[in-house]
Amino acid sequence: MKSWKAALGLAIVAAMAAPLALGTWQPQANAQSWIALTPELRASILAKLESSKNCRYFETQVETRDMLGLTASSDDIRDAVQCHREQDALRDGGEAQAYFSLPRYLAVNGGVALAGAFGAFGLAMALPALVRRTRRPGRRTKPQDAPI
Repeated sequence: MKSWKAALGLAIVAAMAAPLALGTWQPQANAQSWIALTPELRASILAKLESSKNCRYFETQVETRDMLGLTASSDDIRDAVQCHREQDALRDGGEAQAYFSLPRYLAVNGGVALAGAFGAFGLAMALPALVRRTRRPGRRTKPQDAPI
């Protein structure tokens, strides 16, 4: 069997394994789009911020429990984080929402598979040539064969 056939087989296996090895095979949010605040949502956020004194109410709950040596409730922490996100959305006029993009997913995984295939093919072709180069026939390997 010729070496390029074995290298091609290894390249195919590497192309299939590369997305698995790098973790890009898992579908997850990989793109963002900007969602502007509607007037109704803006009014709702302003009302929440007014009632929480610009998120200070949630922060003091967490800080008080921390000072008393109690563990802060995950609900309190979540409310404080959500309040700050709403503050940011109000300041920016909207928010970025992550979503899954199939073309981007296919492009990333295709690129990873191609890189893995080319890398494995290149190594499979280059390594035997390097090994052959270092093991030249007629080369003395034993010290007793050396001339005195």
